[in-house]
Amino acid sequence: MRQIQNLWNVCGIFTVDLSYKKFQCIWSVLLMATCVYNFSVATQILCKMDQWCTIFSTPMVAMYDWVLACTTLLSRITIMVQSKRNFVKYKATVKAFEVYSPTSPAQLKNYELFSLSVVLLCLTVILPANVTRLYYLYYYETRKDRALVIYYIFLYMQNLSMCCVETQFVSQCFAVYTKFREINGDLKELKDENNVGRGKYPFTMAVVSETPPRAKVVGKGVACTSLQGHVCGYDMGFYKSWFNGHPMANAVELLRIRHWLIRHAVETLNGFFGIHMGLSVFVLCVMALLDIYYEIFHDSPSKLLVFGWLLQYSLRIFMIILVAHCTTKQAMKTKSLIALTDNQTLDNNTKEELRLFLNQIDSSSIEFTVYDFFTLNTQVIKSAIAAGTTYLVILMELHTYNKQ
Repeated sequence: MRQIQNLWNVCGIFTVDLSYKKFQCIWSVLLMATCVYNFSVATQILCKMDQWCTIFSTPMVAMYDWVLACTTLLSRITIMVQSKRNFVKYKATVKAFEVYSPTSPAQLKNYELFSLSVVLLCLTVILPANVTRLYYLYYYETRKDRALVIYYIFLYMQNLSMCCVETQFVSQCFAVYTKFREINGDLKELKDENNVGRGKYPFTMAVVSETPPRAKVVGKGVACTSLQGHVCGYDMGFYKSWFNGHPMANAVELLRIRHWLIRHAVETLNGFFGIHMGLSVFVLCVMALLDIYYEIFHDSPSKLLVFGWLLQYSLRIFMIILVAHCTTKQAMKTKSLIALTDNQTLDNNTKEELRLFLNQIDSSSIEFTVYDFFTLNTQVIKSAIAAGTTYLVILMELHTYNKQ
């Protein structure tokens, strides 16, 4: 976990234990300064490189770096303005969910292992290519021009910063995914057993206490303190004991509350990471397009570098899209399980809870979106490939026309 801690502590929004970074604003300001610097000197610096400004037009030479600088700048501004408020809401929602279903050691281990794998995979494809590129720049292309090397260090800092926030988004998506999967597993077991008096839901066997449960509201979420013989629940603003003679209905209500809390976590993550993920997908697609375009008309010092960069962009795009898509699919899987359970249930109280559960899911949006501009699902990959191919052909025709 030390690799995750080091990366997230330097350029992330929060730490591994979901603590808000007090000094992330300082890092954001420094990073924004590098964005302004790179944007202003891009054409001057890049034209020092052999044949770049003779092969390509000056705007096309700097287009790659301008896009990265602008998206990083906008991303950091958004983080400074919105991150703390949304982070507090998200953390409160997660704590409320923990009241009803505490994270097991196995789940925590899986989360840490997944986060570590994501971070190591990103660092493996980013650092070797960037270090090799700096080596070629310093010794072969620029006659040891320190200004250009510093420029590219700033460029790679911006790229690594964007990737760092992407890993945090993917890790939290995985955490949400496991919670949806846990709810679906409990709902499936409830459907298969059609009887909850077998120890799976211990609150149905609880002894009713005369002392009412304590609870407090945190924003739109609920943080409850369970007392002996009670489980605190949220029901349209009312708190009540679960032991009321309908154990299966109570089990469904507990699942409904847990699902509602995680749906609220998805909404908070959309506000937290939505703009940044949209900017990340956009800049990764543009960088991949421009790298292919540059390679067609200019031989790079190493073909492996180009493949390394394209691998990096593809990996990050697929990582963002597929994890968000799988989380959404897992959340929507609950609907089919509810319908199957409803068909096998005769108890009217349970049927009422199941239908209320289904209506709440139908009236909610359980998708990761970029402020409703587009949804992070597999359709984005298809659209990006189609649009990228079209724009690549247009760029090639314009380049040929300008040279003629």
